[in-house]
Amino acid sequence: MIEEFEYKGIWWLPSKPEEQISGTLKFTPDKGAVLDLIGSFKNITDMNKMLEPEIIIGISSNGKNITLHKCFETKSNLSFPGLLTSSFYANIAFVDAHFQKTEDIKFKNLSVHYLYLDEWVNVSGFDIQHLFDKKEVVIRYKLPEPIQAAINDYKILLDVRATGPTHSIVQKEASIKQRTYVRIEPSVEKSFDEYLNILHHIQNFLSLGIMEPVYPLTIEGITEMNKETINDKVYNPPVKIYRLSDIPKAPKKLLPFDMLFTFKDISHRFEVFLKNWFEKSDLLGTVYNLHFGTLYNPRMYLKHRFLSLIQAVESFHQRIHGGKYLSVEEYKPVYDALVNAIPDCVRSDLKERLKEYLKYGREFSLRKRLKEIFSKYQEIIDRFVGDENAFIEKVVDTRNYQTHHDEDLKERAADGEELYRLTQKLKMLLEVCLLTEIGFSLEELKALFSRNSKYQHESI
Repeated sequence: MIEEFEYKGIWWLPSKPEEQISGTLKFTPDKGAVLDLIGSFKNITDMNKMLEPEIIIGISSNGKNITLHKCFETKSNLSFPGLLTSSFYANIAFVDAHFQKTEDIKFKNLSVHYLYLDEWVNVSGFDIQHLFDKKEVVIRYKLPEPIQAAINDYKILLDVRATGPTHSIVQKEASIKQRTYVRIEPSVEKSFDEYLNILHHIQNFLSLGIMEPVYPLTIEGITEMNKETINDKVYNPPVKIYRLSDIPKAPKKLLPFDMLFTFKDISHRFEVFLKNWFEKSDLLGTVYNLHFGTLYNPRMYLKHRFLSLIQAVESFHQRIHGGKYLSVEEYKPVYDALVNAIPDCVRSDLKERLKEYLKYGREFSLRKRLKEIFSKYQEIIDRFVGDENAFIEKVVDTRNYQTHHDEDLKERAADGEELYRLTQKLKMLLEVCLLTEIGFSLEELKALFSRNSKYQHESI
């Protein structure tokens, strides 16, 4: 889980290093980094102003250098008699480095351990042999080699690290623990903000395979701003990075067979699949956002989940397959003729609504888009969806009712348990679309969905 901490120390603004104030920094993943000061960075005449310092610097009582980034004051209090106090919230806390300004926050590489990453990668360096006849257990461990993918000017590596056993005078136990990280190495130092976009895409890629929200548990980076010299050699110890996280307090326990696909399913094409995911992000950005918006918001109302997924499916078809009867130039005379055919007696507000509606007359309807998707992926989705026409009609009627609240459609629209099952099938349909785009064949997809425990009860 994400580490929590509390550091007492002294704190100051980079522009006023001589004005140091005592205070306590507390970090929890659900509340983020909060700095409580016994004092204030402002004059008593400015008490009504709330500060928003880009950076606050500190040194903890145990000697750790700390940088708080993108801060804002949440509380300022002066009591008589009493002390002046103030509190700040920081978007990011960097522990073990001092950055004097935002432009200095650059890293040579960044390593992230994600929730469920160990289970998804499932690469082990252990070799355990039970020699019962000799009453002996032999445990060998060899650190697995990093697995590398090149994406533009970045290297993205699956990097396994291990901590060895400790030795004691009375040896009662020995343990070796390994943990898998995603390590990002650009060709030159990059700002932390530039890394965030890469981290976001990797997190979504993992979430697609794991079928659960995935969160960074630890983030650490190597920077030139943090150096140590040991035996005349210069080292860059890692800087730990902490941010607010919505990670559940008791995440699920998952095994590889709970997932839609794992690293082992794509091990020989890891770079190809990851590169496809990144390259499609501009084209399918809206689809990604809609899909993962439903995954990372489990408390979203069911009807909103349905509407987000159907919008994602519609957007996917539009961006990948097009779906227009005529070009803009070809449609213009048709549009003009239809607009001119609206009778003069029609009210102006209705006339404007009809004109707006006719603008999109050249585009395929939702019904036609769904039929085209079905025709492409039919051999996979038939088992889970059932009657194609009945499913499409139910989806279209439900979307139209939820969007326009036409009472004539109320009886035909899905609700309750039926809406839940319809939404699950839409989710599966969208996953098929996305998995195809990153490189899975139809035969591979059939095998993936057939073996997945979560989809076993969804099939008809």
